[in-house]
Amino acid sequence: MKISRVISHFFPNRCEVCNCEIELGAVLCSECEKLIRGPIMAPFKLAHIDRAYSYWSYDTPLREMIHAYKFGDRPRMADLFSKMLLEMFLVFGEDVNTVVPVPTTVDAFRRRGFDTNHLILKKLSRDLDLKIEDVLVATGRRSPQSRLKLADRHGNVEGKFRVKRELSTGKIILFDDVVTTGATVGQCARVLREKGVKEITLFSIAKAKK
Repeated sequence: MKISRVISHFFPNRCEVCNCEIELGAVLCSECEKLIRGPIMAPFKLAHIDRAYSYWSYDTPLREMIHAYKFGDRPRMADLFSKMLLEMFLVFGEDVNTVVPVPTTVDAFRRRGFDTNHLILKKLSRDLDLKIEDVLVATGRRSPQSRLKLADRHGNVEGKFRVKRELSTGKIILFDDVVTTGATVGQCARVLREKGVKEITLFSIAKAKK
């Protein structure tokens, strides 16, 4: 009997959304996978950003996948998100290969043990000629955006990001896993503009519906 069958018998792997049993290493069942039909072709507008694109809406099943990745100790899911991001680069990336990840806070890094955005980009760099510029720093203490009401999120991130060094190019892609109000990515884009970045395109795995 294969070891994988033994493991599956005692520790069955289940779909993050519908909880049905699935093969080891998988995240979703085939039916839930069919619900994701990205990337979304139409861009959306955000302050300080020229163009913004999302792979799919922050809805089932992508919402549950991202939640498991960020809060359920599932760092291996970065491989799956990197494949989504690769599709976005092939469709919308044009000639831009410099990516700036929105940074995680120190508290979040300590809880998870890894930087969620940087890990996705690191996986992506295996398949794409990518320059990751970790120039943004999250400063001070702030409450997690996911715990706040939408009206409070802009104030929570105002003045909480800085650029630690000059960038090598004036044309970049800013990356964040989820965009809700756009407060976080807007603040990041603003400080990048102040450092001379001329053109900013945002990529996200998911975007919350308004």
